Amino acid sequence: MPHVRAFSLSKSFGTTNVLNQIDLDLPQGSFLALLGPSGCGKTTLLRLIAGLELPDAGELRFDDQLIATSGHFVPPERRDLGMVFQSYALWPNMTVRGNVAFALQSHRMTLTERRARVDQMLTATGLLSLADRRPQDLSGGQRQRVALARSLALRPGLLLLDEPLANLDAHLRQQMLVQFRQLHAETGATFILVTHDQDEAMTVATHIAVMDRGQIQQMGCPEDLYRRPATPMVARFIGHGVTVPVEVTGTLDGICDLHVGTAALRLPGTAKPGPGWLCLHREDVRLCDGPGHLHARILSQSFQHGHYLTHALTDALDDQMLTLLVDRPLTTHTPVGLEITGGWVIGRDADKTSQAGARRGAVNA
Repeated sequence: MPHVRAFSLSKSFGTTNVLNQIDLDLPQGSFLALLGPSGCGKTTLLRLIAGLELPDAGELRFDDQLIATSGHFVPPERRDLGMVFQSYALWPNMTVRGNVAFALQSHRMTLTERRARVDQMLTATGLLSLADRRPQDLSGGQRQRVALARSLALRPGLLLLDEPLANLDAHLRQQMLVQFRQLHAETGATFILVTHDQDEAMTVATHIAVMDRGQIQQMGCPEDLYRRPATPMVARFIGHGVTVPVEVTGTLDGICDLHVGTAALRLPGTAKPGPGWLCLHREDVRLCDGPGHLHARILSQSFQHGHYLTHALTDALDDQMLTLLVDRPLTTHTPVGLEITGGWVIGRDADKTSQAGARRGAVNA
C-alpha cells in the first residue's frame, strides 16, 4: 500500500484547465474519497494516479518512487494498482470465476494457487455460490462485486474506484458501501474513491478531499470537513450547509465574538476581526418560543425521518433561507423566532487565504 503524494499536478485539455497545481499527501492504508460537483476534476486526478493520463506539470510519487511527470511515466501495469470502473467491464462469455481468474493469468502462480486466490476473493465478496453464473445472469450489485473481486485478486497496494456505485439503487449502494469498508479493513490497501455523493464519502472514507474548479478546497477526516470547513464552498457543499455574512468583533483562543440579528454570539472559528462567514447546518438552528435571535417566516416543510425539515426565510439577513428540524407541522408564512445554537466562523477572505494550504491536501496519519 503506497504513500501517494502529488506535487503541483496540473492537467489541461485544449484550452480548458482541469487540474490546477494539485498537492496531495495520502498516508498508507487510507480510504480517500475525491468529492465534488461535476466537472471539478476528481476523475481526471484519479486517471492521473491510475496512469491513464499524463500530467502537463508537477509530479506524482508512490512512496519515494517517481511515477509520473511531464517527461517521465510509469505505465499502469507497473503501478501495483487495481481499478473498478462504473461500467464493470466484465467478460460476458466468462463465468464469475472465469472473470476473476482472468486477472491472474499473467502472474506466475500454480493452478492450485490461482484457484485458492479466486475462491478467497469470491468468498470475501459473497460470490462463491454464484461462481458458475455469467454476468448477464447477475444483478447490478453482483456484477459490481465481481469487478471488485477481480481487482482485489491481484492484491494491489492501491485500489481506485471510479464512481462504482452510480448505476445501483439506494439499497444496493448501502450494501456495497458496507462491503467496501470491510474489504478495506481486511486488505490494508489504500483505496481512492471518486464520487459526487457526499453520503457515500462520509460513510466509507477515512479522508475526504473536496474539489472545486480543479483544486482541492480542503482535505481532512469527515468530521473536520463537516464541523470546521476551511472555505465557504466546503461549508455550503458538505452537509448542505449555509453561510451567513457576519461581522466579527473579536477573536480569542479560537472563539469569535459576532452579531447575528439582535443577538451577540460567541462561537468557535478561525476568523479575525472584520467581515466573516458563519457556517451553519440544520442542527445549529432551532425554533424558539420567543422572538429569538432572528425573525423569520416559514417557507416550506417536508416530513423526513421522524422530523419536519423546515425552510425559513430570515428578515434580518435579507431573506436568506435557513434550514432546521422541528417536531411539528407549521403553516407556510407563519412568523417564527430562530436561535443560533452552534456553527463555525471563517473569514470572508477564506477562499483566498486558505487556497494554498487547502490545495496541498496534506493529512496527518
